[in-house]
Amino acid sequence: MIPHPIARAAVLAALAVPWLAGCDGASAEREPAPAPAAAPEPLQPGAVFPPSVHRNLNPEPGGTLDLAELVGRRPVILYYWVAGNLRSEQVFAELEALVHDLGAGRAALVGLVVPRPNADAAAIGRRIASLGLSAPVLEDRDYVLGRQLQVARVPHIALLDAEGRLQLTSGASLRQEVEPGLTLEAVIRSAATTGRLATYGALGRYFPVKELEGLRCPDFRAPLLASSVEQHWSALMDERKVNVLVFWSVDCPHCRHALPELNAWLRENPAGLNVVSAAMVRNEAARVKTREFCDLNGFVFPTLVDDSRLTELFQVTATPTVVIIRPDGVIDSTLIADAGIGPELERKRQELLGS
Repeated sequence: MIPHPIARAAVLAALAVPWLAGCDGASAEREPAPAPAAAPEPLQPGAVFPPSVHRNLNPEPGGTLDLAELVGRRPVILYYWVAGNLRSEQVFAELEALVHDLGAGRAALVGLVVPRPNADAAAIGRRIASLGLSAPVLEDRDYVLGRQLQVARVPHIALLDAEGRLQLTSGASLRQEVEPGLTLEAVIRSAATTGRLATYGALGRYFPVKELEGLRCPDFRAPLLASSVEQHWSALMDERKVNVLVFWSVDCPHCRHALPELNAWLRENPAGLNVVSAAMVRNEAARVKTREFCDLNGFVFPTLVDDSRLTELFQVTATPTVVIIRPDGVIDSTLIADAGIGPELERKRQELLGS
């Protein structure tokens, strides 16, 4: 399984911002941050977070912020995000709403961001204003904070307890389970009340597409790869079958293995399943390459062109991602895997159709 373009934001010695592309996310941007003169050491769970002074890109109040004003005084949420990344902006808004609900002085929220050539400090400030964010947003120009927190993708939530100790990193959603039955939101609420926070360390990978399970599948329009004719998803749905939407990219090695395997399985087991794939296509070269791959493998299912809008709509952050939809149009489940998709679809067919 590879993180997709929206999830394709990885920081490998530099900031890799997960978006939606490739195998790791959605349309990810790969904008390395300049290396500081002395690269800071990553902080270990339980270590005291060293305060530092940074420029505040939030136009209100602007200026600079010394983290010593917050760290060690109350629980602090450090939130790494990317201006323009809809998922990370949504999570930022949810964090602000939570902190507001907790009440003044219970916990502090601090946004962290790295300016990039296509989103400099001024552009980020304008985006902050348009979103109505009130939390400070610190400019991490040399990626010092990102290295200390070991940020590999956004959204990235890190938590400090009231003593300033780094107790949790790599959070991606308030609905994410920190441990069975305990969400990240519940952890933050508890810390805001007691000031204490257990040492959780880095959380496992979170796939926001799973938040759609149990909801009605959104309708959308997208062109077919083979003909460029635009299709409505509602017209492609089959109310008599289990509908399957597969997100993939021709540049994802896991997809290049999984899609032909799925196709071979479907040739032998077509009953009760309606499979449609959505391939990430960002330019004409990718379109040609994807078309050649589909033709070479003789895919028996139609392929839609996804210019990243579909991956953003479904919050897909890794490929291949399989969305399984009941005949009534409700999303039953999601699968992030690079093999064995066919047998899982057979199990779902029997479960949902009863035969």
